[in-house]
Amino acid sequence: MAVSEAPSFPEVLPDASPTGDRAEDERLHIHICETSRVQRAILVRMLTEAGFICSASGHAQESLDQLRQDPPDIFLTAIELPDFSGLEACWRVKANPETEHIHTMVLSASGQEDKLAESLDSGADDFLVKPIDKNELKARMRAASRIVRLTQRMRAEAETDALTGAYNRRVFMRTLEREHKRALDQALPFSVLMVDLDFFKKINDTHGHASGDRVLIKTVKTLKALLRPPAMLGRLGGEEFAVLLPGQDADMALQTAESLRLALQALHVENDDGHPIPVTASMGLATLHAGDLESSGEKMLGEADAGLYKAKEGGRNQVCMP
Repeated sequence: MAVSEAPSFPEVLPDASPTGDRAEDERLHIHICETSRVQRAILVRMLTEAGFICSASGHAQESLDQLRQDPPDIFLTAIELPDFSGLEACWRVKANPETEHIHTMVLSASGQEDKLAESLDSGADDFLVKPIDKNELKARMRAASRIVRLTQRMRAEAETDALTGAYNRRVFMRTLEREHKRALDQALPFSVLMVDLDFFKKINDTHGHASGDRVLIKTVKTLKALLRPPAMLGRLGGEEFAVLLPGQDADMALQTAESLRLALQALHVENDDGHPIPVTASMGLATLHAGDLESSGEKMLGEADAGLYKAKEGGRNQVCMP
C-alpha cells in the first residue's frame, strides 16, 4: 500500500523519551507522597519556593501510578501511608526498569530513627527527619539535584547516539518490546515506522562524510521537532531510523509518517561549498492488529522493514505498508 498524499496532517511536537526532554523548563520535578494534607501543603510550598516543580499524593499506589505515567526526578515519601508503606513504595520504584532511575527520599517521623537503615536498604537514596527544617530540606534537595543531573547526563550518554542525539538501537529495541506488550495487553493502538534516507551513500560519495553527518544530524532534529509524546525516535544504524507510535492506529500513523516525509523532503542542507543537498526518505509502516497474539515488537519491526523495501522498490520518497 503506497501513500503519496494525505488530506491533512496532525500537529506533532517534540518527542517523549526515556530520559525526558527539558528544552522548555530546566526545573526538576519532585513528587511527594504524604498522608497529611497539611504536611503535603507545607512541602509543596517550600519546594516550589526553592524552584522545583511539585506534584503530590496521599496514597502509595496513586503515587506509583503517577510515577509510571510521568516520572519525576525525585520521589519524596513518608514511611506511614494508608495503603502500604513508603519503604515498600521505594522498593517498587527501584524494582521497576521504568522508574529505577528516580532519586528516592524517605521522610521519617521523630522516633522512627530505626527505620532509616531499613529505608536505605529498601532503595531510598536519602532521608529527612520530621519536623522538617527548611534550610536542611533545601540543602538536601540541592545535593539530590546534583546527583539527578549527573545521572541524567550519564543516562543520555549511554542511551543516545553520539552523532545525532537519537536513541540508540539497544534502548529503542528495549522500549519497542515494552510498548508492544503494553499495547497488546491493554488493546491499544500501536504502530512502528522505519525511515531510511534515500541515496545516502551517494550523498557521502559526492559531498563528503562531513556533509553526510550534517544530513543525519538535521534529519534527527527535524524528526524530533515533529513528534508528539509518547512517540520515540531511534537510530538503528547508518542512515536507518525507526519511530515508535504508541496510541496511533494505521490511519493516524500514515498521516504522521507522511508529515515526516514531507518535512524531510523540504529539509535544507548545504555541503561545505554551500551547494544544496537534496534529502528524501523512504518509509515502511507496520500496525499492531488487535488480538494478534503471535505479534512481537521484533516482528512488527520486520513488517515495517518489508514496507520500507516496498517503498524503495516503488521509487523511493514514499510511505508503504507491507
